[in-house]
Amino acid sequence: MSPNILCLGDLLIDVVVRYDPASGEADTGPDAVRILPGGSAANFAVHAARLGANVRFISRVGRDLEGQLLMRSLAHEGVTACVRAVDEAPTGRVLVMVDRSGHRRMWSYPGASRTISPHDLRPEWFEALHAFHLTGYSLLRDGPREAAVQALALARARGTQSIQSTQGVYKAPLCTLDPNPGHLIADFGPSRFRELLASLRFDVLFPNLEEGRLLTGRERPEEIATHLLALSPTVVLTLGDRGCMVASGGELFSVPAVETQVMDATGAGDAFAAGFVIEYLRSGDLRQAAHTANRVAAQVVTRIGAR
Repeated sequence: MSPNILCLGDLLIDVVVRYDPASGEADTGPDAVRILPGGSAANFAVHAARLGANVRFISRVGRDLEGQLLMRSLAHEGVTACVRAVDEAPTGRVLVMVDRSGHRRMWSYPGASRTISPHDLRPEWFEALHAFHLTGYSLLRDGPREAAVQALALARARGTQSIQSTQGVYKAPLCTLDPNPGHLIADFGPSRFRELLASLRFDVLFPNLEEGRLLTGRERPEEIATHLLALSPTVVLTLGDRGCMVASGGELFSVPAVETQVMDATGAGDAFAAGFVIEYLRSGDLRQAAHTANRVAAQVVTRIGAR
């Protein structure tokens, strides 16, 4: 099966700089500074397409060279771009500082992606979907929130597929959220974000440990995953080099990470979510989906860039 997936969110240029944290100076090799396509939701879309899905992606870019490069990148990856070029804001960009152990610091300017509007949505894009994916960037910022919530409603209203899973047969699309990033959750207010998530009721949440701690006030992964079941029937808590923990119904289990050499962790969570969604749509098995997600994420961290 080649699932039909729609996602909405940020489409940005990543400026990736590798540096020595001891001296604070940039490396001098060929990978010291790179300009790469990025944006959390766009990264998910690309990884899902690489895994064989039919993917449509909704966003905005500026009417500039960076926007043109990003559009070409999506086309090259086989993603159907429903992306509007606008004059009122330039294409967004992110500065990613990556040290020699793969740890990173990020500073972002959302640019045109912050102006995504309900007017960008066409009802026909939401027909016969198997999955719809959002990231926290689209819910935690005032600009795109209205479009994100309306898109979620359209996806649910027009879903016509049925999926066989370990939890039974249910109507698609599978609506999923990566509630990133932690600093925007803190700015928005964790309790306020919990209320929003409770009202939207995504089918699967993909928080990392930092985001899970903010949303629950708990420290231990088991407690975080269990408490987040109040917001979603399935929670997949990512734990970096410790793999992930899955809570769903009466199940709570861990799946170890794939051992690998980390060069750059940027985009690992986006790749993980794409791997999980695609495998779960195909097999309906939570454990198998978690193993696939860990494997896809491990492939991403071995190279520079989010994709």
